[in-house]
Amino acid sequence: MNGAVKDYVAKCDICRGSDREQAKEPLLSHAVADRPWSKVGADLFVLDGNNYLITVDYFSNYWEIDYLTDTRSATVVNKLKGQHARHGIPDTCISDNGPQFSAEEFKKFAHDWGFNHVTSSPAYPQSNGKAEQAVKTAKQLLKKAKQAKSDPYLAILNFRNTPTQGLDSSPAQRLMSRRTRTLLPIPENLLIPETVSGTTEKMRNLKYKAAQYYNQGTKQLPFLQRGDSVRISPKTIGDKLWRKAEVLGPIKDRPRSYEVITEDNQILRRNRRHLRKTSESPSRGHL
Repeated sequence: MNGAVKDYVAKCDICRGSDREQAKEPLLSHAVADRPWSKVGADLFVLDGNNYLITVDYFSNYWEIDYLTDTRSATVVNKLKGQHARHGIPDTCISDNGPQFSAEEFKKFAHDWGFNHVTSSPAYPQSNGKAEQAVKTAKQLLKKAKQAKSDPYLAILNFRNTPTQGLDSSPAQRLMSRRTRTLLPIPENLLIPETVSGTTEKMRNLKYKAAQYYNQGTKQLPFLQRGDSVRISPKTIGDKLWRKAEVLGPIKDRPRSYEVITEDNQILRRNRRHLRKTSESPSRGHL
C-alpha cells in the first residue's frame, strides 16, 4: 500500500505542477583560461535608465564597459569590435540568450571574426557568472561615483589597478603585464612592463576552494535520457506552475543543458536544475 501511495503521489498532476525549486548541484566551474583575452563573457545591463555593455576577461578579470545608444544587435557588435581591436579576438565569447546575441547579425560577426560563441541556458545566469559578477561590480562603482560626484572613469581606473585577493596582481597587470598610472603616487619603475607569472595556478587554487565551499549541501542530479518525462521550473515572474515536457536530449558540449519539448510542441533549452524528472506518463507519444 505504501508503494501504491508513493506512486500515485509521484504521478499527481497537481502535486508535480506545484513542486519547490530543486536543490543546487555541485559547482561546475569553467576551465581556467591560460592567457589574457582568450575567453570573455559579455552581458547587457541597465543603470539609471541607460543601457550598457560589459565584457570581462576570464583570465584577468579586466572588464570593458560601453554605453549603448540602443540595444540592437548591430550596436552591440560594433562595441565588441572596438574591444577586440584593442585586446585581440578571443577564442570564446560567452553570453546569455538575449536577442542581441541570438540574432543572425551576431552569428555572422562570430563567424567572420573567428571566435566561438557559447550561450548559457535560459534563466540560468550562473553559467555566465563571470559577466554577472562584473555587472555587479560595475554598478557598484558607478553608483558610488555618482553619489560622491566623482569621475566614474577614475573609479574604473582604480579598480583595474587594485590587486585581486589571492592573486597578488591587478586586472591591468594580468591583462597587459603592467600597471597603469593613476592619481596615486607610484615609483616610475613600477610602471615598467613585467610579466605576471603563476596566475593560472593561483586561479585554479581559488576555484578549487570556491567549489569546496559552494558544494556543501549540494547534490548531483541524475542524467536525463531521451524520452524521460520532466517538469520545467517556472521562470516567468508570478508563475509558479511546473510545466510538463519530454526530454529530447542533452545539448552537445554544454554540460547539464537539455532540449525538451512541451505539450504544446515548444522546443526549449533548459539547465538540468530547472528540470525535475517525474514518474508521469510521457506527455507526447512520438518519441
